[in-house]
Amino acid sequence: MSTQISNDGKATERQRKYIGVLSSQGKEKLGKDFSIRKLASQRGIGWDEMSIEEANGLIKEVKAMIEEKEATEADFQVTEQDLINKLAKEKKEEPEQEHTQAPAPQSSTTHTYMIQLVIPEDKLLPLTVVLEAMRLGFVVLQEVRA
Repeated sequence: MSTQISNDGKATERQRKYIGVLSSQGKEKLGKDFSIRKLASQRGIGWDEMSIEEANGLIKEVKAMIEEKEATEADFQVTEQDLINKLAKEKKEEPEQEHTQAPAPQSSTTHTYMIQLVIPEDKLLPLTVVLEAMRLGFVVLQEVRA
């Protein structure tokens, strides 16, 4: 039972193994630069001296980060073929709408909104297709790490 109970108040072997599993999942979901050790250091937690409570807090925080990323990814699971089909359908309906609807008058006050998204590179093309289809202006910025 030494893997579950720590008499000195330090993180148990079981906690450390689970942190290792979370580290692998974090690198997979959050990027190869993700580091639980770095996160612990930022929280003022010494890796070798980590207490059971600190380990539990770190585990909860990393699990929440991974779950949040997974939820965000699930919301944006659209294939390129889905986008192409949607655009083709909209293009087909467009001439019909031009004849039946008068153009909406432009409002004298225009509100501008900005949204910052952090997306993986493989989602960039589908997202730009959607934004262009919606006739929205956008700027793509790429993070550069030194």
